[in-house]
Amino acid sequence: MICNVLKERNVLAIEERPVPVPGPKQVRIRTALAGICGSDIHALHGLQPSLSFPTVMGHELVGTVDAIANDDGTGGFHVGDRVAIDPSFRCGVCTLCISGKENICEELRVLGVHCDGGFAEYFLCDVGMLHKIPDSLGFEQAIFCEPLSIAMHAITRMTATARKRAAVIGAGPIGLALLIALKELFEEVLVFEVLENRKVAANAIGADHVYDSVGERYPHEDVDVVFDAVSIPSTATLTEQIVRRGGEVIVVGMAKPDAGFRLLPILKKELSIRGTRMTRPEDFTAALQLLERTDPRAIEAVITGYWPLADSIQAIRHAETHADACIKEVLDCRR
Repeated sequence: MICNVLKERNVLAIEERPVPVPGPKQVRIRTALAGICGSDIHALHGLQPSLSFPTVMGHELVGTVDAIANDDGTGGFHVGDRVAIDPSFRCGVCTLCISGKENICEELRVLGVHCDGGFAEYFLCDVGMLHKIPDSLGFEQAIFCEPLSIAMHAITRMTATARKRAAVIGAGPIGLALLIALKELFEEVLVFEVLENRKVAANAIGADHVYDSVGERYPHEDVDVVFDAVSIPSTATLTEQIVRRGGEVIVVGMAKPDAGFRLLPILKKELSIRGTRMTRPEDFTAALQLLERTDPRAIEAVITGYWPLADSIQAIRHAETHADACIKEVLDCRR
C-alpha cells in the first residue's frame, strides 16, 4: 500500500509499505477519505511534542472495514461496514474515564500522533473507535464527523441557560462546525472572521451576521456564550468586549501561551470561562446524528478540495500556505 510518511520535521515522503495485519481487538480500515487538520500542519513543523518520527499522520477518517482480528472483540462490526473513526485511544479504567471524562483520559493517545494514522490506503485501529455511518450519509458528509464531534463536545461544556445569542470567533473547520451545531440551539449566531473565503462559507451555512473581526467593531456587550475557536490575544480581547455581563466563554482553539484573558474583565463581568478538549464517544454519535439533519450543502461549503493520496504532499503544503483559499482539504484515498 502507499502512505504519506512524516519522516522528520518538515519532511514528507510517499512510501510503499506492507498492508498492516490487525492484532487482538483491532480492525483494518480501507481508507476512503482523510481530512487534513490544522494539527497535522503543527505536527509537520515539529510543534506536536507527542509525535515521534517517522509517523503516518491522519486522524479525520472514514472508510470501510477491510479485516477484523480473529477474536471476540468485533463489537458487532463486519467486513464491508462503512465507518467513521473516533481517533482517541482511552484506557477506560482511570478516574477520568470512569467519571465520563474520557476525552481527558490520563493515558490518552491519538491515531496519527502516537501511532500511524490514516494518510494511507489502509490503517489499523481498535474496534471500539468505530462508528457506523448511517445509510443516509455519504462519505463526503461523514468525513466532517470528527471536526463536528469537537464542536458537539464544546457545546456540552456550556452551563448558561440563556440561549438568545451566541458568537463564534474564527470560521475555520471547527468554527464552522460550531456554527452548524449552534444554529439549532440559539436564536441568533454571530461569526467573527478575517478571511473572505471563510466569511463566504459562514454566510452559506447560515450565520445570522458575519463580522470582520479586525475591520468591524461589534457595538454591543450582549452575547450569552462566546466560542473562541482561534485563541490568540486579539480574540481574547474581542471576547471580553462582546460577551455580556454574567456570560460564558468556551475556549476551543489551541491556545498559545500568551493568549491569556485579563482578570479585571472576568471579575467585573463575572464571566465563566471554560476549556474544552477532544471528544467522547457520545459526542461522535451526536455529530453523526446532526449530520443526518444537516443540508449537505453546508458541508460542501467547508470542504474546499479533494486530492488523491498520491498527491497528498502537495495537498498538505497547499493547505499550509493557502488559508485564503482553503478551509478543509481532504485526501480521497480511493483514487
